[in-house]
Amino acid sequence: MTKAFMKGNEAVAEAVIRGGVDLFAGYPITPSSEMLEYASDHMGDIDAQFIQVESELAASTMLSAAGLIGRRAFTTTSGPGLALMTENLSNMILARTTALFVVVQRAANNITPEQADYNYATKGLGHNGQRGYAIAPSTLQEAVDLAYTALDKGQELECPVLLMMDGMLGQMEEPVEFPPYKPSPVSTKLIPPTGCKGRAKENSRSMPYPSINETMEDALERHRNQLYQDHLSWLDSEVKFEEYMMDDAEYVIVSYGSSARICRDTIKMLRAKGYPVGMFRPITICPFPEKQIAGFKDRGIKGVLTVEMAMPPMLYNDVRLQLAHDIPCKFYNRCGGNTIDENEAAEALEALIKEVQK
Repeated sequence: MTKAFMKGNEAVAEAVIRGGVDLFAGYPITPSSEMLEYASDHMGDIDAQFIQVESELAASTMLSAAGLIGRRAFTTTSGPGLALMTENLSNMILARTTALFVVVQRAANNITPEQADYNYATKGLGHNGQRGYAIAPSTLQEAVDLAYTALDKGQELECPVLLMMDGMLGQMEEPVEFPPYKPSPVSTKLIPPTGCKGRAKENSRSMPYPSINETMEDALERHRNQLYQDHLSWLDSEVKFEEYMMDDAEYVIVSYGSSARICRDTIKMLRAKGYPVGMFRPITICPFPEKQIAGFKDRGIKGVLTVEMAMPPMLYNDVRLQLAHDIPCKFYNRCGGNTIDENEAAEALEALIKEVQK
């Protein structure tokens, strides 16, 4: 293991490089630009390619092309840039190809932190309503660990992977440990698209191809149905989460990413007052831990507070959808670049507790 004290953006870029990647294609956008700068200096360490492109659309097109020939690629962006990648994300899902999109979220056109790209990442990437795999680290070490294995997971699941950070994680500095360099395996499942140099003309995976006596419409429907079934299976096999002081908890904060790390102090404050509180933190936000939250009722949970940096509430809606209807659920949110305040979160949960206990 290699230890270092690094800024979040640079640490994640180093982790992806060590995890085995063939191409970085990206366009600078605050608050993620240090990743592009770091990649420009260090992709050559593993004889990989770095390309600064003319737009986010171009970056996602290059990632899509790399995926179609079985190679591993990544880019970094923020919300406005992610929006420009919509068409290629849709096509990558249909083609079952992977790439890593590191998203350092910001507050609209302000460069300060927010978690406002949650709905984009979880409610259907692109224009066809399909799903990718979205993970949300809470510390820099967790971001390093998830980034190191993200392309492996993408090749396993055959889909784009979104590493959902925010401006706080991207710009803060913490000590991290890096695992060793590993090779970049080429996918053997892909049919290279027509036009690749030196390859005979053949059907690509960029669109489902009809079998004998099947129309294109039927082929696309069959393919989309299979994708849906695969994504349903993720709820059993791919969900990741963390529980904090949940063994005897009766009231729960559900939060993720940077917001969740702040809420640890909230839990400690309320525990010191004698309240039986804990925190449930989704690590995968797609797939979302639906079954675990639905199970709160069986665990005797009496009230839930969601905490996030977004307005309107986004995480709250997913939690409320899965939670038993007789469990009160409130939200405490900040936005516009204002981060979660541990004291305000404590006040919000304490108010919920007193309301339930009336």
